[in-house]
Formats: sequence, structure tokens, C-alpha cells
Amino acid sequence: MSVTQEMPHLRDNLMQLRAESLRIIALLIGAIGYVWLMLLIWPVTGENAPLEAWLGSLLLILSWGLGHLLRDHSPSAASTLFTGGVLIAIACAVLAFRLSQLSHLFILPVIFASVLMSQRAVFLIACLASALAILIDRAYLGASFLSVDIWLPIAVILLTTLASWLAARNLYTALAWAWNGYEQARRNERIARERQAELSRVLKALDEATYRLERTNYMLALARDQAEEARRLKQQFAQTISHELRTPLNLIVGFTEMMANSPEYYGAPLPPAYLRDLSIVHRNARHLQTLVNDVLDLARIEAAQMSLLPEEVDPAALVKEAVNTARSLVETRGLALYMEIEPDLPRIWVDPTRIRQVLFNLLNNAARFTERGSVTVGVRHRGEEVIFSVADTGVGIAPEDIPRIFEEFQQVDGSTRRRHGGVGLGLAISKRFVEMHGGRIWVESEVGKGSTFYFSLPMATHELTLDESSHSLGLASIPSDQWGEEPVLLAVTHSPSAAGLLARHIRGYRTVAVHTLEQARNTARQLMPQAILFDNSDESIPPEHLEEIAHTWGLRVPFITCPLPGEGPLRQRLAVDGYLIKPISHQGLWDVLRQFGEEVNRVLVVDDDRDFVRLLSRMLDSPVRRYQVFSAYSGREALDMVRLHHPDLILLDLMLPDMDGTQVIRRLRSSERGRDIPIVIISAQDELDHMEALSGSMVITKAEGVMPGEILQWVQAVLDTSAVKVAPSIKGNGRPRSIRSPR
Repeated sequence: MSVTQEMPHLRDNLMQLRAESLRIIALLIGAIGYVWLMLLIWPVTGENAPLEAWLGSLLLILSWGLGHLLRDHSPSAASTLFTGGVLIAIACAVLAFRLSQLSHLFILPVIFASVLMSQRAVFLIACLASALAILIDRAYLGASFLSVDIWLPIAVILLTTLASWLAARNLYTALAWAWNGYEQARRNERIARERQAELSRVLKALDEATYRLERTNYMLALARDQAEEARRLKQQFAQTISHELRTPLNLIVGFTEMMANSPEYYGAPLPPAYLRDLSIVHRNARHLQTLVNDVLDLARIEAAQMSLLPEEVDPAALVKEAVNTARSLVETRGLALYMEIEPDLPRIWVDPTRIRQVLFNLLNNAARFTERGSVTVGVRHRGEEVIFSVADTGVGIAPEDIPRIFEEFQQVDGSTRRRHGGVGLGLAISKRFVEMHGGRIWVESEVGKGSTFYFSLPMATHELTLDESSHSLGLASIPSDQWGEEPVLLAVTHSPSAAGLLARHIRGYRTVAVHTLEQARNTARQLMPQAILFDNSDESIPPEHLEEIAHTWGLRVPFITCPLPGEGPLRQRLAVDGYLIKPISHQGLWDVLRQFGEEVNRVLVVDDDRDFVRLLSRMLDSPVRRYQVFSAYSGREALDMVRLHHPDLILLDLMLPDMDGTQVIRRLRSSERGRDIPIVIISAQDELDHMEALSGSMVITKAEGVMPGEILQWVQAVLDTSAVKVAPSIKGNGRPRSIRSPR
């Protein structure tokens, strides 16, 4: 590789030098061609001059013209054309004058090539020049092959080539050295500037430190505002996505379910092929709903925003419930379903809903990947663990695929999804649920023979009753790592929404929710929580009762009572009689309507989504009970419909185009005709995060009393949460001073 190839910058500069040299050489050659034409050819021979003479002079002039025109746009092409033109012009001169001595002129293109072209081109031009000299002398001038007239010009050409190559090589080397020195000087200059800049920055940092101290409080206030805005935007984004996903899915599932299960609504019976296709649409829409829920579950688990509701349960009962749920799924595929339950199993302390979901996910996988044979569900007691298993006789899993099957969106091969369905979320969610309980999950499999999935859960080692004579709480029966590395917040509330709200917004703590004081007492003995929170929105706990609970339970943790946002406070605040979150099923809607008895006949549905209103109208038009349905698509239209028809029940969406749903409720409750009409809220948004201020008080107590330092920390926390932040003014020398960002 040449020096110029190794140094792109040097090559570019060399091309500029060659272009400038080409301009000078081309001008000189053009002048020579003109002199040749005007002084040597025309005056001497005139029109009788040989063709070679005319051609040679014209080639010189043409080479000059091409070199001049192309040197700026394509220097390499210009140099090649120019050198080739000179080479041919010299050949024409030798032929025109019939003088072998003119062959010495072939050194000119060699010299020009050494200046204008690469070193390889110099040797190529030398070879061409030598070949032309030999050819002309032998073929046209009749010289002997061993004649001096032939080999003397060749020797001169070769020596000139060698000299030109050595000179150019030395020149390129000198240029490379000079360029390296220049680059080194530039690097040294840059390093010197950087060092000088570092020194300047160090000196300026002293001034900036003072500036930062003055700006810290101001920037903290701005950062808090930005964080609040980011939180608001995140909530708004989540609510919008929830609304945009749940509503269309609810419509698809609802309409297809009505069409498949109640085709009599549509007059003539539907063809069997149509019903089969419709069932496929319904099944896949339900699958999409499940997928959305799985993704949300994964996101909440990752963010520690999923609460656990632990209970003391019988493992055998969990297995039987899961098997009964999945029995139709397994047996419709022609598979046998067996249970192997060890007798006298100890009770375990788990969230039964989550563990049932784990078992159902494993059963679902076993059914999908088993074409014939059986599925066996087992549970047994080993040491300090209860081990569940789901075995199948399906396709099995290759050893190299086992490490990644518990990852999100992972399946054993690309054809699995096409042949068996699924997207690879069930095992990932199951793994997270098991790990949230302090357990572990694994698989044993052999390709072609089947797979067995196992998961273990720690068991309770002593009774859950507490000795009333003791004021101290014994050691936790569940290992400290059962619920993960995070500390636990124990919440006592009847509202699942309140428990979910705590799980989503209390950072750094795993929220565990129970319903009663007795459950809270038993759970506290198992988990040793960092704090216990009582929801008094439904039932107030007096401070003296809270102190008695703290002393009786003997926990050295804060006991807190305050109202939590949930369904109860929301119903009280909005003065409504029910609250439903989309997506809404046909059964869920009828469960709510049954609460109002037979006196409800006229139902007003208020929603800006006409498709959703049509779906609810279909659900309310049942052969069992047909309601008279009125529709409204805005708040004002709803108020007009109430005045005209006076419905017995209102199904109201909170998101309306002209006014908020709460405004509609307030106007109805302030009017005589709408004051007593039952209202059921239907919305895709979770209104609990944006409730207005709750009435009530917060009480904090500890069994051993509260230290002054703790009181100060709590007061500071309240101030940090509730106080209005004002950007501090910055003073200096008794007069206003502008604040500038450091440059």
C-alpha cells in the first residue's frame, strides 16, 4: 500500500498539486503543439504535410484542451488523457519525420506521468512508450532488431523511468514526513489547547460552584415541576392507551359473543359455517384481550406495582380448582387429565388467585403442545416446600431451548406459534408470580416424550393463631425472602382498587392487602411488614383503638389509619350507585342490573362511542329480560333525555365530548327529576388516581411510642408533600443581581 493510500488527507493535497502541475504542463504542451503546427508543418510542407504530422500537432493541442477542461472535475482522468495524448503525438512525430532519434522524446510522457499520475502508472507509460518505440523503428523505419537506433531510446526511457520513480518515491516520502510532522504539530497544538481549556475550566469551576449553590433550590423546584409533569403525561398516556385498547376489544368480544350465543336477535338463523367463523373471531379477540392483560401484568410486576392478597389455603384445593377450570380445554383436545395429590398436605400462605393462574398457564401450555396422550397435575410435600407439577406427553423441549423458555416472548422455535398458538408470555408471568411468593420454577423435558413443569412454594411451619397472652410477635414462619427483597407494606382494605393504587404508587415496597383485622394480624406474623396501613374510608378506627391494636400485636412498626381512594369513596363523591371498568362482559352488566331489582325497565345509556352504545343495547335486549333502552352521546343530550323519558337507570361514561361525566352527575343530582335515578359509571379510565380530596384524618402510632426525631421526619415529609414550593430569591450585596448560566 502506498503512502498516499495510507493517508487520505495527503492524497487529497497531492491531487491538488497534480491538478496545478497539469495546468502548467498542459499549457506548455499546447504551445508546443501550436508551434509545431504553425511553424514546422504549415510553412514548410503546407498542404502536402503527412497525415501523421497533422495528427500529432492536433493531438498535442487536444491534450492541452482536455487537460485544461477536466483538471478541476476529474484530475485523474485529465492526467490520463493528457499523458496518453502526448504519447501518441510523439509516435505521430516519429512517423511523420521518419527519424528514429525522435524516439528519445518518449521520455516526456514518462516524466509527465511521474508528476501527474501514480507510480504504477509511470511504469505502465514506460512500457507503452518502449513498445511504441520498438514497433515504429522495426515496422515503419526498417531498423534492425539489434540496432543501436532501437535500443538506445529504450535504454534512455528505462533510465528516465527509474530516475523518475526514485525521485517521486523520495518526494512522496518527504511529503509524508512533512505531513506527519504537520499532523503531529496539530495534535500537539490541540493537546495544548485542551490542557489550557482544562486549566481554565478548573479555575472557572470555583466560580461555578458558588453559582450552583445559589441555584440549587431553584433547580430543585423546577425539577419537581418537571417530574410532576412527566408523571401526569405518563398517566395520561396510560389512560389514553387503556381507553383506545379496551373499548375496541370490548366491542369486538361483546358483539361476537352476542352473535354466536344469541343469533335469534338477528332474525333468521345464522348458517353453521358463519357461526364457526364467528367463533374464530371471538376466540382470537378474547386471546388479544388476554395478551393485553398479560403485557400489563408483566409491566406491573416489573415496576413492583402488583399487590398480593395472601391467604392460608389448601394446596390440594388449588390444584382441584385449576383442573376444573382447565378440564374442558384439555378434554376437547382428546387428552386424558389426571391428578396426583399427596394426602395430608400442609397449608400454605399464598395469593390463591396468582397461584391458580400459574397452574392454569401450565395446563394451557400442556394442552396446546400435546397432540395425544395425557396431562397429569400433581402436588406433594418435600421438606419445607410444597411442590406442584404439570406433566404432559407432548412434543418436549430441546435442552438448548430450556434456558430461554421462561423469558418474555420466547418460544422453542419459529414454527411453534403457527402450529400451537401463543406468544410466549404465560411462562414468563408464571415465573414472576412464583418468584413473588419466594418460590422457584423449573422444567424437565425430553424431545418426543413430553415435559414436566415444577414450581415450589414455601410452606407455613406453625399455626396462624396468636397467643393472646403474649405481647410480642414471634418469628415469621415464612422465610424473609418469600416475598422478594423489597420490604412489605401491609394494607387493610376492602377495596381492590385501593390496594392496586398503593401497589402502583408506593415505590420501594411490596404491597400486600387483606380484608379484615384478623387476616392482617396473621399476615403480619408471617411477613413482618415495615408498616401497617388501615383504610378507614368505610369504617373509621378511633385513635385509641389503633393504639390498642399496636400494643396488642406488639410490632415495632408504624400503624397508620387514613381514608384510601377506592370504589366506596368514589361512589360517595360522585353520588352514584355502581362503577364498572371497561371492558364489560354481558354477565358483568347483568350482575349489576340485578342489584336494582325488577322495577328498572327504562335504561339510558350515555357514551360518545356509538358502537359501544349499540353493544350495551344488544346486551340489554335479552330474551330473559328486555329493557327499554334510550341512547345519548353527549352530556347535554343525556340531560335532555332524562327530562323527556325519566329513565329508571343511567349507564354513564365519564369521558364525554361536551362536558365531564361528573358535571352531568352534579346537574342530575341538583335537578328534581334526576335526583333519585340510580347511576352506574362506565369508563375505561381509572378515576381513582385523580379523585378530589378525601375527607378524613391520618393517625400514626407505634406500640413503643414515637421518638422526637421520627416526629420531625414525619413533619418534614408532610411539608415536602403538601407545602407550596416557591423558587427562592437570590440575594447579593443588598441589591438585585441577575443570574446567568455559566458558559
